[in-house]
Amino acid sequence: MRIPMSAWLMIALLLLGVAIGRASDRDEATITVQVSSADHEFQEGYFALGEQATVMAKPGSDLFKFLSRQRGQNVKIVLTQSDTRELSRLQR
Repeated sequence: MRIPMSAWLMIALLLLGVAIGRASDRDEATITVQVSSADHEFQEGYFALGEQATVMAKPGSDLFKFLSRQRGQNVKIVLTQSDTRELSRLQR
């Protein structure tokens, strides 16, 4: 009696875990791309992310440094909606 009940409980918990995991990734996109940039584009901060996107990063920024290190490598990019709002600031 205990073994079948334990088996059903394990199956129920497993299905619950799968359902919760699937519910958490509804509004996100994941792409795997190769980071590339010609030398003149690199100096200006332009990076191609596969054939799907181009990113411009300010030279010296953390994003620029990361993309510089990843040139020629494949990276996974996850896009999700941000729950917090931030004011953007223009620097002169």
